[in-house]
Amino acid sequence: MRIVKITKEQMGDKVLFPRTQHAGVNCTDSDIELPKRQDFNLERMDGEQGQQGFNVIVQQQYPHMVFQLFDGLTPSQFDDYLGKLLGMHDTPSYIERRTDFMVLFVGARDGVEVTQENHQAVYRMICDCQDQAARWWHLYGK
Repeated sequence: MRIVKITKEQMGDKVLFPRTQHAGVNCTDSDIELPKRQDFNLERMDGEQGQQGFNVIVQQQYPHMVFQLFDGLTPSQFDDYLGKLLGMHDTPSYIERRTDFMVLFVGARDGVEVTQENHQAVYRMICDCQDQAARWWHLYGK
């Protein structure tokens, strides 16, 4: 076996061993309110000018948050995507011990005014909804 040193330039912003730094969400605790089938909807978005389309999970109540679905991943693709996203300071959600999908917040169809006073509450709302979208796909997807 040959050991090769990887330089920071080769690595870029990618995080090594990303699942040790960002654990998946739990879907089995009894104190967690699980999403219902009608809470979210899966939609297909067309890519721009020859790019392939992709799936999004859309919240069905205000503010109609939209999450990109990365589905059908192999464990190596999952770790690669998760490492790159964490390196870019994005935080996707996935279910513990499942490496075949993840969801990532991309926006909301209805705006939420973010102010200096409420920015932490808005961020928490986005994170909680993203975790629920991951749980929804785990329960009702495919």
